[in-house]
Amino acid sequence: MSIVLDGTVGIQRDQNGDVANVVWFLYGLPLDGGDPKNAVFLNESFGTNSPQMIAFDMDDEEYVIYADWDSAADPGQARELKKFYERYGYILISCLRNDANIDEGLVRREWITPVKYYEDYVTMVNAMAKVG
Repeated sequence: MSIVLDGTVGIQRDQNGDVANVVWFLYGLPLDGGDPKNAVFLNESFGTNSPQMIAFDMDDEEYVIYADWDSAADPGQARELKKFYERYGYILISCLRNDANIDEGLVRREWITPVKYYEDYVTMVNAMAKVG
């Protein structure tokens, strides 16, 4: 069973207005967790016009985050992210974690990790079945 996290997606654009970077700011990751692994990006999580999402494994748990915009209402932005992940194949995940060793208590943690692009859940399952 997956753990659905709260978060937001930050899209940085270059001077031409093209997507230059995408940051997934997450809330709810374990304080002492390891690094994210086996990240996937689904262009449509449940089918046509459903939210884009990422999922990854961390410390024997699967975490899922849905994009915080309506892909059907903003298809241009959804297409831009699709192209970004198809082209670059890496994802930037960021979060705040408690750190008992510093006065502020929170420390920002970031990971850049490979991400596998799939059009939708069915495509991902079929691809994984061929591998296994």
